[in-house]
Amino acid sequence: MLLVPGAGAVVGLAVFLAVMAVVIARPRGLNEAWPAAGGVAAFLLLGLLNAGDIVGVGRETAGVLLFLAGMMVVSGAAEQAGVFAWAASFTARVSGSGPRLLVNVFLLGALVTALLSLDVTVIILTPVIYATVVALRIDPLPYLYACTFVANTGSLIFPMSNLTNLLVVNRLNFPFWRFAGAMAFPNLAAVAANIVVFLWLFRDRLPGRLSPPGARETGGGPAPTPFLRAAAGVLALVLCALFVAGLADRPLWPVAIGGAVALLVVTRAAGTPVAQTMFRAVSWPLFVFVWGMAAIVRGVEHAGLTQELARVLLGRPHGALESLALTTGVAALGANLFNNIPMTLVMLSVLAAAAPGRVFGLAAAALIGANIGPALTTAGSLATIIWLSLVRRQGLEVPALEYLRVAVITVPLVLAAALAALALEGGLR
Repeated sequence: MLLVPGAGAVVGLAVFLAVMAVVIARPRGLNEAWPAAGGVAAFLLLGLLNAGDIVGVGRETAGVLLFLAGMMVVSGAAEQAGVFAWAASFTARVSGSGPRLLVNVFLLGALVTALLSLDVTVIILTPVIYATVVALRIDPLPYLYACTFVANTGSLIFPMSNLTNLLVVNRLNFPFWRFAGAMAFPNLAAVAANIVVFLWLFRDRLPGRLSPPGARETGGGPAPTPFLRAAAGVLALVLCALFVAGLADRPLWPVAIGGAVALLVVTRAAGTPVAQTMFRAVSWPLFVFVWGMAAIVRGVEHAGLTQELARVLLGRPHGALESLALTTGVAALGANLFNNIPMTLVMLSVLAAAAPGRVFGLAAAALIGANIGPALTTAGSLATIIWLSLVRRQGLEVPALEYLRVAVITVPLVLAAALAALALEGGLR
């Protein structure tokens, strides 16, 4: 079935909006992979996608998805070995007060996010931090909020810090170190602004001193077993290898897959079944979702919808700051309406029409919007959706209005801080 151009745009937009509505609403807990796959089928039937598009999208996303799979296994094995529990326990032991503990949770979360990804921070660190603060007998919510917000606001710096970064770096062929060097200052500004805002917002909920009995209950974390030591050593080697590969401008996915294999060997030697580690660590439907959304956005391009957005962002002259702010704002708004992964893919399509000298700066601005902006709502990023389910699993309820009250103050200020840092770098001309 082939559509005339005008009808194609209308129907393509309708299919895209329907897919995103189902992804966000998740009726009866429906996994996001199903609506993405259904959207691809609909675009094929409408003639807005063909077999060549499907193969092309598979090639484009293969490196990203292989890296993602490898790092999921690396993180899962490290979790089983107790690496993250030990890190959280150490964080609590060196914090003498509630505010200092909040800062240290932010710093730990920023480190984990930067080196392993925001999903690791949310999925692994959230329950570990909850157990740590409950042992200290203090209000856990400020520290749990820190886990989800630092996962989003601290995910600008490296390609592996966020799937959106990987998509941008992979599609636009940005060198690892150019990307990291340019995003370091905005990332630092975002995390620092988030810490300051949270210290003010939660000032009445943070204890002045942590009680010694509670501090003792956290102990020294898991005993430094041979499994923990070996896993921590392999994890350190994997991270070093990622930076070496980045410096050499080589693909990152072979390092991730190699690291996963090495950690599975360590896991097997410790007596833990390898298959169990793999299937617990890897979120398999996420691969279908990413591939499906990339294909759907390709269909949206064929329908002519991204050209309209490109005209808005690129069609008339803007000052450097105005252009960066507009790009960040559009990406942030779209991420909250449609989720940040599809919005990043849409922005990549838009940037294809930008002048070569502007692409890097506009891509950086788009990532600020797509990474930090989604924290405004609980449905803006997959990481926040997962965090909310984990918090509820601990028996805590975070009402939508309560979350919004925190986010509506925090997100605009953090966005402004990151955007100001980017502008001070000269817009990365």
